[in-house]
Amino acid sequence: MRILKKSVAFIIFSQIFILFSHSQNSSRPIVDMISAKPVSTNKIRITWKLPENFNAEAILVYKDTKPFLMNSKIEGAAPVVQLSPKASAYTDTVINYKEYYYAVIARQADGSLYNIVLPSVNATVKGCRVQRPEKKAEPSEEEIEAKKPKVYAEGTLRELPLPYLDVISDLDRKPSPLKAEVIEAGKELSKGFENPPKEKLTPYYFEEDIISPAGGDEYFLFEILKTYFVKRDYKGSVTALKNFLSVNRNEDTTNRAVFYLGQSQYFRGNYRSALTMFLYVEDIYPVLSKKWINSTLDFYQMP
Repeated sequence: MRILKKSVAFIIFSQIFILFSHSQNSSRPIVDMISAKPVSTNKIRITWKLPENFNAEAILVYKDTKPFLMNSKIEGAAPVVQLSPKASAYTDTVINYKEYYYAVIARQADGSLYNIVLPSVNATVKGCRVQRPEKKAEPSEEEIEAKKPKVYAEGTLRELPLPYLDVISDLDRKPSPLKAEVIEAGKELSKGFENPPKEKLTPYYFEEDIISPAGGDEYFLFEILKTYFVKRDYKGSVTALKNFLSVNRNEDTTNRAVFYLGQSQYFRGNYRSALTMFLYVEDIYPVLSKKWINSTLDFYQMP
């Protein structure tokens, strides 16, 4: 019993000593303040803090269904992803609802791993799992009946509200031309009003798209942004993003792609199409969308 107590005390003392050494020497390539949180029904967001003078060739993220202990063997295990040494976050895509633990290890310039695992420092001590999506209840007979198309007798007007229009498929629809007298009346009313000079917004990038992801829909979106959007080739960006959205994608990536499409149309001067895109994701990004909607309306001119 005494031997067991001494062993436990030694392990605790060793951990305290390593943690103290880590805090005293921030030049060691050990990340700090690791955290893992579910952000959707199939994604877990891992974040950490880089110490000052962090010197490493790459950052490796490891995942397991068991906690990473101080004596965990990382050498030889396959990492989930390899990231830039400047990375401080990663979004992991999971395919089940198991509880996962994560560790973030630095790979040094000589190719070796700085294989020190510190629970709660560079390894999570609490398991993280995504939530199962709630099953939708079976529709009632009243709901089924309400969804059936209503037949109107000849000469009967349709009731409001009118059917919802798919804004994405309506992108290329041209606005109805205004009559000449309406345009002239608008010009007459606008006489004497001077608009202050307007400045366009700068391109916005979501945090998820700053670092190249491991794969999936996020990777394809990242490649489109790198090839066209970053280079300000907004014509190519519009074409590539439309092709990207023509295929069923996950919800998060679709929302970001729609916002980038709105920006691309905005910078091309296609303000009607840009406004349609920003309105489409207004509920998802309310503050951000409002800013771009207001700027789009500033530049939108009557034909």
